[in-house]
Order: sequence, then C-alpha cells, then structure tokens
Amino acid sequence: MIKKTMIVTGCFFLALNALALDAGLIAGSISQPSSFFYGLSAGSGTIVPLLKFEFEGYRIGESGWNSLSAAVKFRPKFGRFAPYAVLGAGSEFEKLNFRFSEYRFYSMAGGGFHIFFTSMFSLRFDLRFLHFSDINKTRVSGGIFLHL
Repeated sequence: MIKKTMIVTGCFFLALNALALDAGLIAGSISQPSSFFYGLSAGSGTIVPLLKFEFEGYRIGESGWNSLSAAVKFRPKFGRFAPYAVLGAGSEFEKLNFRFSEYRFYSMAGGGFHIFFTSMFSLRFDLRFLHFSDINKTRVSGGIFLHL
C-alpha cells in the first residue's frame, strides 16, 4: 500500500510540472535571403523535468510565407537566467492547405536564453539553424514571454 501511494504521489508531482505554460511574441531575422519575421510561440512542460514542448507560428514579412514548427527544449533555470537548447522540425508554406508538395520542410537545432524579470515575465534571445533540403538558413530572434 505504501509503495503504491509513493508511486502515485511521485507521478502527481511530475504531472504538476506538465502544467507549466509559456506564451510569447517573437520577432527577428532569417537569412537566405534576409527577411524579417514576427509571430507567436507557445510551450508547455512535460512529465520529464527540464524538458518542454514548444510550438511556433510566424509570418515572414518580405516573402509573405508562413512557418509552423514544433520542438523539444531542454531548459534548466539558474535564478533569473534560463539557457536552453532546442531540437525540432517545421515547414514553410504560402497557404495552409493539404497539398504537402507546396510545403518546404526543415529540421532545426539551436539555443538561447530567457532572462526573467519576475517569475511570470521574461525576455528571450534565440539563435536557430534551419536545414532545408536545398539550403541552410540562420534565424536570430527575440521575444517577450508570459509564464504560467
């Protein structure tokens, strides 16, 4: 009975971490060709401590293309400073539809850090490398985030 109680209690405390939500506004620059982008980023905790899921959607200003991506983020926190590494995949498209031949898919790796002003608000600085089948791009961005 005590063993079951300990397991249930441990699972409960791990599940509490999954309720950690992040939401933010992001903007920055993408190379090849150089373009300004703006969009939204949202994330949630996982059952595994220090790991988070991240979902982003943004519009690339000059080309009019859009991008959606999903990633896994490893983010420890040291006081007000939280560095992270990110690994994920995404796609660029002109119009959201089910003709996937019109999409340009990519994988990405990168990192950055959050600077927390309070436990709920932070600024994020980010560098990501996007690998398409025909070209590599570099994305530099910043954002303001709300953490719940």
